[in-house]
Amino acid sequence: MSRKAAPGEPIRLKVVYKTPLALISEFTRSVGKGGVAIASRKMAPVGTRFIFELQAKGVPDLVEVHGEVVSVAPQSAGMFLLNIRYHQPDNRDGLDALLRRIFEAQKYEKVRKHVRIPLQLRATEDKANSIAYLVRDISFGGLGIEIEATEVPRWVKVNEPVFLELTLSVGVLALHGEIVWVMTPPKDRARLMNPGFGVAFGKLRGDTVEHLERILTFRGLPPPPWKAKVSFGMDAVSRMP
Repeated sequence: MSRKAAPGEPIRLKVVYKTPLALISEFTRSVGKGGVAIASRKMAPVGTRFIFELQAKGVPDLVEVHGEVVSVAPQSAGMFLLNIRYHQPDNRDGLDALLRRIFEAQKYEKVRKHVRIPLQLRATEDKANSIAYLVRDISFGGLGIEIEATEVPRWVKVNEPVFLELTLSVGVLALHGEIVWVMTPPKDRARLMNPGFGVAFGKLRGDTVEHLERILTFRGLPPPPWKAKVSFGMDAVSRMP
């Protein structure tokens, strides 16, 4: 629900999520895209500023994301589609507090050695007609990747080398490893879930670990829209540093 704003002041919108993990997942998805489209009954002219107050249930800390209307498209039934460009928050207090909660909650999980953070990063192979991949989460130990296709490609298999390149505000993050598991949804869930696979990192260089830490704390995020290149097999090996 929006709060009334004085003329010239930003419009505030509060959005509540079930968990800190759900909030951070939506934060990375939206910031990675560079903005959001909102259907509104009221026309907001280009240049109108918004402040999105993101909050997880039971958590007092707020994450503020600033936005600005960059285009307006009239819709049917008197509605308007507002395209809003995001700016990363200047005040990190709420974001840091939520990240601490996620790290604390996952610290004692026995099934994972490293805490994972939702990333929502789209990646493609460096070839024509590449299928799309979605890096769902990242940790110091590896990646979880969703395949935006109905079937697992033949080159996605356990022990296959993988190389991922992501351009950051602080340089290029080059991550290499190998596939350690592959998931194909059961037939009764195939229409609801995409296949996926997990990657365990090899030994990373010191500067790569530093860049990875900046990603995990959201202090070196890429400029939107986030994009990455992924490669497999011998192609991945040839690209590894």
